[in-house]
Amino acid sequence: MDTSTAPLVPVQPDFPSNAIPDAAANPLQSFAQVMPPSVLRWEEQGDFDALLARISATLRPADMMEEMWTRDVADLVWQIFRMRRMKDTLVDEASYRGLAEVLRPRMSSVPRPDGVEPNEDWASRCLSALVQRWAANPNAVAGTVQAALAKAGLRLDAVEAKTFELLIDQMERFDRMTMMIERRRNSIVREIARYRTEFSQQAQRAIDAEVASAPSRAAHEGHAT
Repeated sequence: MDTSTAPLVPVQPDFPSNAIPDAAANPLQSFAQVMPPSVLRWEEQGDFDALLARISATLRPADMMEEMWTRDVADLVWQIFRMRRMKDTLVDEASYRGLAEVLRPRMSSVPRPDGVEPNEDWASRCLSALVQRWAANPNAVAGTVQAALAKAGLRLDAVEAKTFELLIDQMERFDRMTMMIERRRNSIVREIARYRTEFSQQAQRAIDAEVASAPSRAAHEGHAT
């Protein structure tokens, strides 16, 4: 017999001992590792991992189904945080539009920089320059903007309110999307509770059936002996 012939069953490659996580020791971690990442490029994976760990500690998944639901809950909570952050960022990014709308009917409150001649369109040019500087770096002109608003009897929250008004349709869409995600999250949490209740009831019925059948089995075994 030619012992040099290759075996019909392929030999499994040798994997390092840490290549496959110990599912019994940490089932949620092993399941989470095979799931696609839930973070965007500018988000921190460590923040999501911490959120997943805290939700896992609260829900305490007991099997594969609960592990999947736990991960779903973490993903949805992360999406809710993302939607809220994006909504705030959108308002902040568009604040230059709100500033322009607030100061346009109050151009006399906009300061005239040195070198700008007070001709017929100087106020418009000053407002345009101030808005552009605010869009580029709000902190650099915060004092000037606050002074202009104060001269008109206003505060920075007037800019925020006007910006929100300009974006009201987008804000409503953000809120609707957030509420949809919240409903999905709540539904999964309820599903976990229902699943655990049914499992507990099934286990109790099995125990009751076992206890009920014990006397008849004992009597049968007694007759058999």
